[in-house]
Amino acid sequence: MFILLVASTDSQETLETVHHLTQATVSRGHRVVVFFNSQSTRLLGSDRDSPHLPALSELGVRLLACRTSVLETGLAPKVALMNGVEMSSLGELVDLMADAERVLFLG
Repeated sequence: MFILLVASTDSQETLETVHHLTQATVSRGHRVVVFFNSQSTRLLGSDRDSPHLPALSELGVRLLACRTSVLETGLAPKVALMNGVEMSSLGELVDLMADAERVLFLG
């Protein structure tokens, strides 16, 4: 099963929910993509001290950052994105939503 998670806030609760939900889903053999938009893109800065997201990337989870949100939150060009994060767009989000069997919005 292909599951898409869409995160919108930069709260610690959102980060932990993404981490735990994704780990549980991947452990059951499902494919997961996490799309970060709006304020949640702040969670992706290389200056963050959280091991949660890099661990998900190592499991093969795609971590996508909305390019427009990264610019609007001021993350880029000041701070680089952490390893394993790909720049994306709302257009790709629409395509992912069409292909996913389940979509969960967090935040």
